[in-house]
Amino acid sequence: MKKSKSVNHTSRASKGTANIQVNGKYLRIQMPRHLYAGKQKYLTLGLIDTTENWTIAEAKLQEIQRDIDYDNFDVTLDKYQLPAKSSTSIKDDEPDKKLTFKEMLEVFEKKYFLKRKKGRKSQDSFSQYRQFIIRAFQFKDNFDFYLSKEDIDKAIYSTEAGSSTRNRTVVSLKVFLACFKFEYEFESGLTAGYKPEKRVLPNDGEIIDAWHKIQLEGESCHKRHKGNAESWGWIFAVIATYGLRPHEVLAIDYEKSFQPPHFPIYINEKITGGTKTGSRLVYPLPYKWVEHFDIVKPKTKYIDESRELFQTKIRTFADRFGERLKTKGINFRAYDLRHRYAIRGRELGLDSHELAKWMGHTLDEHTQTYQKYWTDNSHSIIYKAGLRRIEELERTKNGGLSISELEMELKKAEILIAQLEAELCLRKKLAEK
Repeated sequence: MKKSKSVNHTSRASKGTANIQVNGKYLRIQMPRHLYAGKQKYLTLGLIDTTENWTIAEAKLQEIQRDIDYDNFDVTLDKYQLPAKSSTSIKDDEPDKKLTFKEMLEVFEKKYFLKRKKGRKSQDSFSQYRQFIIRAFQFKDNFDFYLSKEDIDKAIYSTEAGSSTRNRTVVSLKVFLACFKFEYEFESGLTAGYKPEKRVLPNDGEIIDAWHKIQLEGESCHKRHKGNAESWGWIFAVIATYGLRPHEVLAIDYEKSFQPPHFPIYINEKITGGTKTGSRLVYPLPYKWVEHFDIVKPKTKYIDESRELFQTKIRTFADRFGERLKTKGINFRAYDLRHRYAIRGRELGLDSHELAKWMGHTLDEHTQTYQKYWTDNSHSIIYKAGLRRIEELERTKNGGLSISELEMELKKAEILIAQLEAELCLRKKLAEK
């Protein structure tokens, strides 16, 4: 059995590193001493030292370490407590009694959150899994049946091979069946042929054109969008300029945001009860869009009128934004603006580590997610930006001159020396005469 594990981000070693320990037969997480003025503090997980529980502990360790790295650590440790199992809760280590499919659906949520922190993101994921599970068994007259291998086979193979529906159905079934320890062997290649739709990201000119379009209103405009053109323009501008997920617009802390000289925004997860990547500071790219889109003057009429709805159903805001894009003939999606922000940052010569921090994820996640969207032109721009940075460093080291300029000056000096030597030699000969 493992004895300890830590998440060590060498570039942020000064922040401190948490690690998992085995205390007796139970797992706990040791916190960096400097967070508690030199005193040692532990998060007791209440998990026995098993391979399965190590997976849970490692996920919790990742969450804690990320909060430490980005100065969002909860010193009370309340944020990191695992859900308590009451005497009336379902015991995950005991075999389930025989349940009908309907009964399985009724207790699916309790099972799902036994080992997961219940938050907005996890609840959203659960809802999507449940939706696909129900859809997969629509061929049944009712749900008062006992699930069998044949039923699962039919649920999977009734979907089109290589489709997004097949992929999502298989993923959802794996989660669902695992919650009930239902033995079913998924054949290899079930999701073969599935390829996510290739994204063609908009360039900055197309984004500016879309900003103008999204503010237009006409007779075809849905009634819930009418009178909010200015708000939609501002929402679009913020998402494009700061690379936000749509729902993160709801978590902007206006008192801490849009402050000169750089006009960053502060995403405060406490405003919405949690975001996917926690609280963080985000800087505008490109900087000139802050003025071009008049971002420092928030236009939040539409958000304020429906904030209660959006806070309750977070996906509603993203859906409304996507609906607005579509009705205005804008042929890219909200997340394309976020992807473009990531690539734009590299094109401007910014460090990937800083971009990852602003966007709220790890460096590995950042490069794996966004590098695949680089075009040949992006590679060229990023390469040239890198060369410019190297040249700037050379200038700093060499009194304001690059290596190539120094070499040119050296050649000039060599020519001048040769000329002076020739002149000196000529004068000596004249003097001898």
